[in-house]
Amino acid sequence: MLKQDGKLFGKISVIDVAAILAVVILLVGLVIRFSGNSAVTVSSGEELECVVLVKEVRQETVEALAKRGAVFDKTSKEYIGEIVGVASEQATDMVEMETGEYKEVPIEGRYNAYVTIAFTGSVSDQGYYTAANKQISVGGSLEMNAKFSQCEGTIRQVRYAGDK
Repeated sequence: MLKQDGKLFGKISVIDVAAILAVVILLVGLVIRFSGNSAVTVSSGEELECVVLVKEVRQETVEALAKRGAVFDKTSKEYIGEIVGVASEQATDMVEMETGEYKEVPIEGRYNAYVTIAFTGSVSDQGYYTAANKQISVGGSLEMNAKFSQCEGTIRQVRYAGDK
């Protein structure tokens, strides 16, 4: 079968077989990678909420957010949802002491606001989306224009409306 000159059946070399096999494996990998997954689950029209942490804002900003109202994406101007709740806490910072230890101290006049935004969107295997198809994901940032304020925050939680 394999001759002394390295040819299989006298016509095809072992290197040719390896090259053809590599091309076939590459093609199979490309088909798997770029073919659509027909098992993707999507539900739309879901009532969802996200909690956005807005750090180190003044009391006036917390009060403006607490007035609720519509929220729009600052860049695209697309409607996101409605503010349904705001909770706040004193903002803090880690400060190095003379001893070299770190201590958490309050930042005077600054607060962290947890803004809950209700929106209607869709849920898929890839995540949560607003009606305008903006992805809302934990850890992502949201630059928002609210009715009475503009701010940027980090999405801390996404959930179905009513879940806590």
